[in-house]
Amino acid sequence: MNLKIALVASAMALGVAGCMTPMASAPPPMAVTSAAVFVPTATSSNLLEIESSRLALQRARNPEVRRFARQMIRDHNLATRRMAAVVRRSGLPMPPPALIPRHQAMLATVQAAPDFDSAYMSAQVMSHQESIALFSSYASNGDVQPLADFAGATLPNLQMHLEHAQSIGGGGVARAM
Repeated sequence: MNLKIALVASAMALGVAGCMTPMASAPPPMAVTSAAVFVPTATSSNLLEIESSRLALQRARNPEVRRFARQMIRDHNLATRRMAAVVRRSGLPMPPPALIPRHQAMLATVQAAPDFDSAYMSAQVMSHQESIALFSSYASNGDVQPLADFAGATLPNLQMHLEHAQSIGGGGVARAM
């Protein structure tokens, strides 16, 4: 069953990556079972959502994209605080907030895009698909149970974000501009 989740998530990420030229070199998500991998990756993912959304508040033209960005900032700041609390209670070190190289590249691509709204929403879809794969994998196989429980409890919100991003990116950006 866990292999099925990883394969489906990989196929989803590859499908989105194929639609996005600047980010098409995305590696398929890996199965994550170690807190030492999950925590910094999830921290970076949350930071990517927050930083790209702050940029969207400045540059997005579509009011729906700006509303989405505000929600991402609010929800991912909350997720960061919740994860930090679980990490501390579990006796693990909490890494300082930092973007992993892949997330740095995604943010740079969005920043440089001539059509910011479309690039931001495409990145949101890709990022949330990757986060769902990461959180699903860790929720199923994680080595620290309270952290795996957090990952599982966070999944519905990530899935809701993905659906919302897809609905905006699926024509909403073009219509509003």
